[in-house]
Amino acid sequence: MVNIIPIFLILLSTLLSSSHGNVIESRLCGGRVFVENTIVIEAPVHEDCHWDIQTQEDRILVITALNGDLKEAQEFLAIHDGSGKESPILLVENQKKHERSRKDLPVAVYTTQSTASIRFKKAPTSNLQLKIQKAVECPFSLGTESQCGRVVDEVSCYCATFTKRNHGSQTSYCNSHIMKLLTLETNEKEQAIHAAWGYESYFWTSLTDAQQEGHWYWQSTGVNLYPGYANWCDTQPDDANGEDCMHINYRATGCWNDYACSLQFDAICQAIP
Repeated sequence: MVNIIPIFLILLSTLLSSSHGNVIESRLCGGRVFVENTIVIEAPVHEDCHWDIQTQEDRILVITALNGDLKEAQEFLAIHDGSGKESPILLVENQKKHERSRKDLPVAVYTTQSTASIRFKKAPTSNLQLKIQKAVECPFSLGTESQCGRVVDEVSCYCATFTKRNHGSQTSYCNSHIMKLLTLETNEKEQAIHAAWGYESYFWTSLTDAQQEGHWYWQSTGVNLYPGYANWCDTQPDDANGEDCMHINYRATGCWNDYACSLQFDAICQAIP
């Protein structure tokens, strides 16, 4: 549940907020806000309110409407791609759609940099709330035989590469594109990946026990598999002939199997804020 920030605390901090899921009350007419993860801004009751929004330098911002329609809200506000008044205005209708993004994600506007400004030209006629999140940039592809999209949520990015490589080469390939080889921490995330690419290939993930037999961990994050979500096939992992890497095999079984890391499969890369 989001918390309301007391007005006097915001004023004492020079209108600077940096916590997860904060709501900035509508009585405030503009200010400067740093987005650590997520903030919610209520539309002001005044005209000519101006918000300067910033997140960490290697991330971008995504803006959605919690209630109401963001496209219709453009009648009342302008979202600038950058902090200057002369920065380009971002429009919902100009946002390009990734081929593999989830269709049920909310209508959103993405910046191309770590700063944005929101200028309310007039007070909305409804109780409009803007949700502003830190996000990663998402390419449309990583080159030949690849697809990308907002597969899990609005803020992360996933790219499938259909060029077969061994586990180490796929890890390096993802890293070279400032991404990591896939992790699957929850069933919800796995189902989202399955919905996007589940029946198209066998994909390497970053799960491995190469360092210590039987000790499985996600190489991309350094997090141990257990205790945690797992979806091994029956009798797996069996370490047949020294199998130390895990791939997902939805096309045949819909579960996980361990294979020799030297084998060549496709892969999914991820970038998470």
